This record gives sequence, structure tokens and C-alpha cells, in this order.
Amino acid sequence: MKKITNILCIAILSAISLASCDKGFDNVVEAEGKLSLKNFEATVQNAEDVIESRSTDIDVSSFRVVVVNKSTGAEAGSWVYNALPEIVALPVGTYTVNVYNKELQNAAWESPYFYGSQDFSIKENDVTTVDPIVCKLANLKVSIKYSDELKTAIGSGEDVKVNVTVGENSSLDYAYGETRAGYFRCDNENKSLVATFSGTVEGYYISEYKVISDVAQGQHRIITFSLKTAPDISDEYGAVGTTGLTLNATVTTVDMTSDIPAEEEIIQPDDYMTVDETELSFGMLASSKDVSVSASAEWTAASSTSWCTVSPANGASGTTTLKVSVADNTVEIERTATVTVTMGSIIREIAVKQAAYSEQPTAAAPTITSSTIDLLASNTVTAASKVDVDVLAPGKIANFFVKINMSDGNGGTLDLSSVNLANEFDLCNPGEYKDGLVGLGLPVEDDVKGKTEMKFDISGFMPLLVNYSGDHIFNIEVVDELGQSAKATLTLKVE
Repeated sequence: MKKITNILCIAILSAISLASCDKGFDNVVEAEGKLSLKNFEATVQNAEDVIESRSTDIDVSSFRVVVVNKSTGAEAGSWVYNALPEIVALPVGTYTVNVYNKELQNAAWESPYFYGSQDFSIKENDVTTVDPIVCKLANLKVSIKYSDELKTAIGSGEDVKVNVTVGENSSLDYAYGETRAGYFRCDNENKSLVATFSGTVEGYYISEYKVISDVAQGQHRIITFSLKTAPDISDEYGAVGTTGLTLNATVTTVDMTSDIPAEEEIIQPDDYMTVDETELSFGMLASSKDVSVSASAEWTAASSTSWCTVSPANGASGTTTLKVSVADNTVEIERTATVTVTMGSIIREIAVKQAAYSEQPTAAAPTITSSTIDLLASNTVTAASKVDVDVLAPGKIANFFVKINMSDGNGGTLDLSSVNLANEFDLCNPGEYKDGLVGLGLPVEDDVKGKTEMKFDISGFMPLLVNYSGDHIFNIEVVDELGQSAKATLTLKVE
């Protein structure tokens, strides 16, 4: 595919001495240099427009071009692109030229904000050349979609909406059927997105939310809600209701600031399938690992060998956990397999590698200890309690399983899906729960997998735990690459 861009460039040309200043500037007596805007150009780069239309032209005639003195912060000149002066005089100093299409809003419909800048210096009686500017999307684009199954369950959807909030001050309500994209201010203070679904599904009112951390400028986050079933639980704190129904939200991210390689095939967001692992490594003993499959339609999975199996062999739209299992390797040769996941014409492959057989394990089994709590007793905790364990795994960590049974304060068990977590997960393969775990300060993926020692610190859970009286039990199991394991139970009590 050829990359389509609009050209809008900045350069500084040689200029003859001027006796007076150009429009937009007051007369100055200090030393000056010259700035030529005669051939002002830059590139407006919007990768998603290239993906979707392959021939997008963005009208830059109304873009603002603003020069700011870096030392004082004062505006030195401002013009509309199609009315730029050819030559201006500027006092000697350092400046920034900013190019943008409109003022940035906290949240607005169909309101992309393109921005680019370049620093340059003006020297006395000299000419400075400034490199071309690339204007990129500088806010966050968010679209809301629903699976076909959920659409059927919603029906007319008169009371259904999704509220999207980024940071503290950027919020939009997406009424059911809304096809417009929302654009949100996104900076260092606004890096977390919360999408809250509310409305009637199959005659029952449901309210659930999806938390996405570390959103960034230039992204297009496509949030797809789908229907799933769950055990009946109290909705006092999490909004699942007592219907046995709940929702699952999957997120597709399109980077709208990246170059699109020539001839690369781009799959549209309405037709997608992703796997969160493309390589899996196993020790010589039989074991299993989970892979998260997110798809827009039904899919199938198969292994290239009999010693490597997958379950389930097929799945529906939404997010599904695919378990990849290997049998004991009884030969002294490393072996490989390929797991192929197929949805129509879309194919994803997962490379599987298993270590060769050896006579005896070459490392001691994992151990779990703690200097902050008693692993053999119940521990009363507060919001400020320090709770952690130390893990040693000379054979390298392959899986770190955690099972949480949190009291809901009424004799039942709290369902953690309302805070973007599961009651059972693997830190080595967190899948869709990665953002929630990272938000609580827990290590995941490469910060756990392959490590020989680490600290499992759940102090970040304490402010949540203290809202629910009773016993909260964390069962952890660490499995190394040799198949050896260690288990521990953390029993925490809130009075």
C-alpha cells in the first residue's frame, strides 16, 4: 500500500535585509534575524486514514502556524496557513513553531487534533533552516462496538449507553447505536480510560466497567462489549446484578501515528483476531500454558503434533482462554510444534518449544517465604499493611498461579471482574487482566517468567480488602521450567 500524506513543510530561506518588520510584529531595535515562510511545509501523518481509505487528503489550509519565544513563552507570531507572510523578522533567540488544526478540547465527537512542532534559533543577520514538521494525531480516539449476541440481547437499547472517561475532566456518553468516534485529551495527567456500560440486557439492568491503563496520544482504542454468563453474585459493589449475566470488554488498539509499510495488508477493526502469545517454551515435564484469543467471529485451533494439544479446539467472538498442553518429553532432543488459530482467512501461529529430556532436575525446587506475614496463620491487616512473599526458583519461573477468595463482607465471595481482574490468573500469562494487575503494582509477563527470584507484593490490594470484613485468602503456586512447584496460602483478616 502506498503511504498517502499531505505535505505542509517548514523551511527558512535566505532573505535580504529589511528596514521594517512584517505584519504581525511590533518594530524592534534589538538584533534581528530573518524568517522566511515562503515555502512553509510539513507532513500530516494519520496512519489510520491510510488504512481505511487509502486516499485521504486532510485540508490544511486552515491550520494554525504559531511561533513562540522559548525564553519568555510569549507568542511571536500567529497565522492561518493559507495566509502566511513570506518574510518576518524576529529578535535573536530560540523559538518553537507549532502547527495544529484546532484548539485541543477535553472531549468531543469526531474532533481529531493534529499537532507538530520544531525548535529553531534566530541569529543576528543570519538565516536558520528548520527541518520539515510532521503533524500527528495528538489526542485519543475511542470507538464503541457491540458483539452480535449482545446486540440481540439488548434489543432497542433505549436505556443503554457507554460512558467513556479519560483522566478526570474528559468524558462522553455513547448512546446505543452511536457510530461517531470520540476524541479525548490524553497526556501525563490523563493516561487511564474507564468505559462504563449501563442499561437493560435481556430484561435485567446491568452496569459494568472496563479499565484501560496507559492510553496514549495517537491511539485508536476500539472497545467491543460482548455477553457472557457468570454465577449470580451481589451487585452492591460491582454492578453485575443477580441475573447470571455479565459483560466482557475487549480492546483493539490501532496506532494512528505509525508509518504504514508499503504493500502491508491491514485487517479492519470489524474483522480481527489476536493472540497474546506467539511463542511458548516448556520444560521437559508435562505442563500447560494459557493463551488469550480475541476475535470478532468464530475460530478454530489445532496443533501440528500429537504431544502438543489445545483446548478448546474452537471458540466464539470475544476473548477466550486457549490452553496449550505438552506431554512429557522422553527423548534427549528439544522438540517443536506449531499451534495454528484460524478465523476465516486470518491465521495466527504460536511456536511451541519443549526442552529435551534429562535424567534429573538440575535445580532445586521453588520455595515461598515471607518476612511480613505468617504463612501458617491468619493475619489481621489494615489499608497500610505491608504484605509480600519472597520466591526463589533456581529452575526459573514458568507459571505463577494466583487464586483469590475475597470475602464480600456478607458471607459470600467477591467477584473481581468488576475491577478488571479475575479470581484466578497466571502472572506469567495474564491475558486480558494485565492492565488491572499492573495497576495494582504487580509484576507480569517478562517481569515474572524466567526469573529465579522475585517478590510478590500484594500491599496494593489492602485498600480494597479493608472495605470488606472477613477472611481473604490468596493461594499461590509457583511452577518452574522443570515442572517443580511450591505452594503457599496467605490468609488475611479484616475486622
